[in-house]
Amino acid sequence: MYKKILIATDGSKISLQASRHGIKLAKAQNADVIVLHVINEKVISSVVSALIHRGPSKEDIRAKLRDSAEKSADEVVKMGDASGINIEPMIREGDPAGGIVEAAQIEGVDLIVMGSHGESGMTSKMLGSVAQKVLNWAEVPVLIVR
Repeated sequence: MYKKILIATDGSKISLQASRHGIKLAKAQNADVIVLHVINEKVISSVVSALIHRGPSKEDIRAKLRDSAEKSADEVVKMGDASGINIEPMIREGDPAGGIVEAAQIEGVDLIVMGSHGESGMTSKMLGSVAQKVLNWAEVPVLIVR
């Protein structure tokens, strides 16, 4: 049924739960898996604005966020390894919902698996629900885990 699954992660507990579900489904379907972490460009910009003249440069912030994204993707890759599933990691920058949908189209996935929410507090209210946007924009089925 599913030949290629995209698991979206942001390193949150709920995205790790979604990753576990995606890996189980991939194993049952013998599907290929991509894990995607989209570094939110708005977060980079807002942090830079808040720290202007007093803190790290935009490049330093981007590097730290990339390192964090790589760690969260690697955690999912290790979960796949433990289950006998090979997972290809992918890191992008931009709008998380748009990046997930675009990657799904480019990679030709059959299913997107993601958590119901990841970001919290003011950031979530300011940016809206990534999961809701992916549900509205994706051309393939979306499995939302909560």
